Amino acid sequence: MEYVAYGPHGPCIAFGPPQGMANERVMQFLGTVSLPPCPPARQRPAPIDPGALALQFWKTIPLPTPQPSIPPGYAVTGKPAYLVTHGQTTPGPYVFNTPIGQLTITPQGEYSVNWGDGSYPTWTGPYSSEGQPWPQGGITHTYDYVGSYNVVIDEGWTATWSLAGAAGNLGGLRTTATITGFPVQQVQAVITN
Repeated sequence: MEYVAYGPHGPCIAFGPPQGMANERVMQFLGTVSLPPCPPARQRPAPIDPGALALQFWKTIPLPTPQPSIPPGYAVTGKPAYLVTHGQTTPGPYVFNTPIGQLTITPQGEYSVNWGDGSYPTWTGPYSSEGQPWPQGGITHTYDYVGSYNVVIDEGWTATWSLAGAAGNLGGLRTTATITGFPVQQVQAVITN
């Protein structure tokens, strides 16, 4: 339904139910003249969801990628190989300024490893701390057969966030690295006497 209204620049034609009670004579008179349409009413922006904003920023964080190695560059069958992850599981909080306040996202990573030799289980872990060299390393594997294997290190990420009095958890991100063609050798004792 059209009706005559008073806009910011004078009388105009509005659409919808009339707002308030207008003088009937004034309405009849104004109805006989050509009037522009009223400008659209300003709509309030939808409130910002802190959880949705946190998820949006979470997907943009440059999370650390492991740079793995297995010293001394090969393994020997029957002996534990120690994976050194050269990564980070707790890189510290990321802080962003947003329209509704300061967003803090604190990530936590855990490693899973596919040693490439088809052993069961296919993936070991998760490991919540960094892999270290022998003897203190906690991410190890013993190969049974000589060969060349692709060792895949997958770091799964979760995080906590806080913003504008709200808080929650995030997840689903991964960083991955591969040691390609890792050699496994066999050592045999030689009796000289």
